[in-house]
Amino acid sequence: MILDDERVTQSVFHPRQEDDGYVPQGTPTETQCRGATVCGYLHMCSSSDALLIFFHGNGEVAADYDSLRSLYSDHGVSHWVVDYRGYGRSTGTPSFSHMLADAEAILDDVPRLERNTGGEFKHIIVMGRSLGSASAIHLASKHANSLAGLILDSAYADGLALIHRLGGPKVVRQDIPAFQDNIDKIRHCTLPTLLIHGAVDRIIPLADAQALFRASGSVQKQLTTIAGAGHNNLLWVGFEEYNKALGQFIARTKECMRRGEPYA
Repeated sequence: MILDDERVTQSVFHPRQEDDGYVPQGTPTETQCRGATVCGYLHMCSSSDALLIFFHGNGEVAADYDSLRSLYSDHGVSHWVVDYRGYGRSTGTPSFSHMLADAEAILDDVPRLERNTGGEFKHIIVMGRSLGSASAIHLASKHANSLAGLILDSAYADGLALIHRLGGPKVVRQDIPAFQDNIDKIRHCTLPTLLIHGAVDRIIPLADAQALFRASGSVQKQLTTIAGAGHNNLLWVGFEEYNKALGQFIARTKECMRRGEPYA
């Protein structure tokens, strides 16, 4: 697969390990994927039957989100942050094809997670930040019957343009005619969808989020734009607006799932 070319991988993935001696706030998890172990941290909300699976950005690791655990638990969801191959405690080497296949394995691993923790996750929301939007959209487009919602933070629409913008080779769609980009997959996403994006994001422009919003196959979708925020300061610049949009979306999604009603 051309997207697994070393030049592409090196421009998109920036793996790093956890700091030596790091003491996690969450429960360490290990998911067995083909040829690798993908690790993460689970932050349980004991009063909830909802789970949010979070796929982070390309320069982050799951442990970075320990400090944000209350952002999600305060809204009544358990928060499972997972790494990519080569990130944090995970083994292997990251690539586009591994990233998507591993996302499938992570979703399949939820029943084992329930057994190990004694929890019950009736409602699963997938969330992707930046690069992680590919994993989240991939799952939402293929497994709507197993999921309750989709949240995208600083998501990209055109992955091939992003690769080139990050210093990788220029890849054209004609070279990979079967390739499905985020903009293609989100057309098949019927889940309730929330997009949050910085108005002055220079890495992934707001136009990407607007394109994803327009293309989304969901009839229950929302785009929240944070004024003055870029790619890596979105949460800090617009915390109140971000937190409000996140909380309202999670609350409506959980309530509608509980009642067996359409999201409204």
